[in-house]
Amino acid sequence: MKRAVFRQHYRHRPQYFALGLLALGVLLGLLSEAVSVAAQSGRSVNPANRRSTIIPVIAERVEDPSKPRRLLTSSSEEQNDLLIARHELELFDGGVLQKIEAFAPDPSPARYVVLIDNSATLQSDVKKLSSVPAAFSPEIYEGDKVMVIGYDQKPEIITEFTDEPKELQGTLSLLRKSDQPYLFDALNVVMEDVLRPEVGFSKRVIVLVSDGLDRGSSIKFPEILAKLQDENITVYVIQIRDRTRGALRKDAPKPAEAIEQLTVGTGGAVFPLDGDVKEAVKQICDEVRNSRYQLTYYPEGVNPINKRRLLLTASDPGISIRYKGFHPPRPQ
Repeated sequence: MKRAVFRQHYRHRPQYFALGLLALGVLLGLLSEAVSVAAQSGRSVNPANRRSTIIPVIAERVEDPSKPRRLLTSSSEEQNDLLIARHELELFDGGVLQKIEAFAPDPSPARYVVLIDNSATLQSDVKKLSSVPAAFSPEIYEGDKVMVIGYDQKPEIITEFTDEPKELQGTLSLLRKSDQPYLFDALNVVMEDVLRPEVGFSKRVIVLVSDGLDRGSSIKFPEILAKLQDENITVYVIQIRDRTRGALRKDAPKPAEAIEQLTVGTGGAVFPLDGDVKEAVKQICDEVRNSRYQLTYYPEGVNPINKRRLLLTASDPGISIRYKGFHPPRPQ
């Protein structure tokens, strides 16, 4: 009886029902617009849904002889003194100061890919090139693995991921010099087919042995650099003398500029092939093993689809830090 009366009563006021639906639609539209504006401004609508961002950082304390040293300290105390805390750092993303949620050493094992240019006109011989993977033999620790890939027009696997010294020392007979260097395509294959599947490892490193020349790759340099940055791949370069002598390139940066952008853009470093290769590889492995930190933060006040510069500073001038130069733009 009550239900019948309710229906009869409501049928006499259809205009109220229509006005109610109209008001609800307007309210939902305003709410949707507010959410869209907040998202476009780079601010998270719901803090619980914020996505964390991780940046690999090479950080270490530079010994200052002017500072007094503590006496009678244990090795554990000395180790703690060397650790760097998050409150000693300030991070700016796109010019906006960010709150660092965590900054901690990364003790996990590494995956190294030694990518060797073996094109015909490279200004180095095969014996010198093979000395780079061989130098990894005494430097890899438990859990670390190294893959060796040679490239000209196409990349070829010389040695699968391994921690066996004999396999790393026996690459001389497997290397050859021919064709043209498709460097950017080779980096893309390493990125997509080798390192992306190794996403469970935070330390993914490319050691590029090259002069930086690319002739004919289908992928453009900005795209491959953005991919490497997006995946937090660190690129170190064992640099060979530039065969072009600084000549301008039509659709790519000069070889030396490509090397600089790859290393600065991903937080790596450059070492000369004509120098001490064993010492260079030792420095790379020491950095990755002992000085690698992970910085975690939630980007605030920035648009995540835009390219943004990163600035990480330390309050203590005795702290040395190196990290990737910027976040690449994300495709829509």
